[in-house]
Amino acid sequence: MNDFIADPATYAKGVPHEHFAGLRAAGGVTWTDEPALWRHSAVGRTLQRGTGFWAVTAHDAIIEASRRPEDFSSAAKGAFLVDPRTVADLNTARQLLVNMDAPQHSRIRKLVTSVFTPRAMRELSESVHQHAAQIVERAMAAGTFDGVTDLAAELPLLVLSDLLGMPREDRHLLYRWSNNLVGFDDPEYGGGDIEAYRATFGEAFKYALGIAFERRENPRDDLISLLANAQVDGKRLADREFCQFWLLLVVAGNETTRHLISNSVQMLLADPALQTALGDSPVNLAVEEFIRAVTPIMQFRRTATRDVTLAGQHIASGDKVVLYYVSGNRDKAVFDEPDTINLRRDPNPHLSFGIGPHFCLGAHLARMEAAAMLQALRPHLSRLRHAGPVVRLESNFVNGIKAMPLHVEGSPH
Repeated sequence: MNDFIADPATYAKGVPHEHFAGLRAAGGVTWTDEPALWRHSAVGRTLQRGTGFWAVTAHDAIIEASRRPEDFSSAAKGAFLVDPRTVADLNTARQLLVNMDAPQHSRIRKLVTSVFTPRAMRELSESVHQHAAQIVERAMAAGTFDGVTDLAAELPLLVLSDLLGMPREDRHLLYRWSNNLVGFDDPEYGGGDIEAYRATFGEAFKYALGIAFERRENPRDDLISLLANAQVDGKRLADREFCQFWLLLVVAGNETTRHLISNSVQMLLADPALQTALGDSPVNLAVEEFIRAVTPIMQFRRTATRDVTLAGQHIASGDKVVLYYVSGNRDKAVFDEPDTINLRRDPNPHLSFGIGPHFCLGAHLARMEAAAMLQALRPHLSRLRHAGPVVRLESNFVNGIKAMPLHVEGSPH
């Protein structure tokens, strides 16, 4: 099946690492078809099939393409696998940072990095660790809980509600919005409903605009006030730019950390030796290895701006090119025993946060949250047992788990 890695349903059973290994062995840049997928909109139910794409699966080729934005554009057709349906949809997508090229990308990123500094992220450390400890304490006291909704999702939602200036009781709006957008292909979430997808954007934007207006009228000593009022070269973010970046924080700051934590817990519960290794390993190395092994964002798309060659493969102008970080992170040309989780792996040149101009702005925060949760959870891992089936997300974009029922051994509940 040449459309295997493009089919969202494939990932309901887990990442097909053996298939990716075969693609790397075949040269690391190989043509892939796209499956026909049902889409729903106001005009009815339609079956859509993409044009196909070049799957870039080798570590070195992913790095090369990422460092050649003039040849491999994020803005031409967006950074997501599915082509925008209309020009209007493409123009909307281009207001997201991940769908921009220079110079617009450089201007927005410069403004954002002036606010989201490493120092600002470090100042969150105490509250992140407090949140993690409290979440784990509540879960263990409950006795039976879900490892996704009650554990992995709660930490980034609480941190984001603080960062985004939201009342904490509104944090589950973030969970619903990001599920509907990132889980577009999953029957339980987006279900391929284009109208629901657009409605989610509208609802989230309306909420974000309210926060922007309030913070410009009455700024506080918080990061979201700085973002709403920050200026670069005499210009601040326009309302729509603010909303788009706010929504990117909602999705990226929620989805990536949630799936990193839930998949890490799943790996730990499957291997008692790994639990022992976690106790014996420096937490920073352990976090990096889980980030490599999980790869929460599995791929991003680019579009060739001209006829080019990548890893010896000719690519025509306009062709879709998809960078599979989840494959590059298992490339045996770079990593010794890549399918083994080694919590002392060093160096660890994984690609999970991207490479080049689109390197993830939230990498430091994601690492901090994962470290805090692993440290809080580590003393309790040996008592955790699965209480039901693990349900994975049908998505060719994020490596996600939707449900993971857990029980604390010896708990009366």
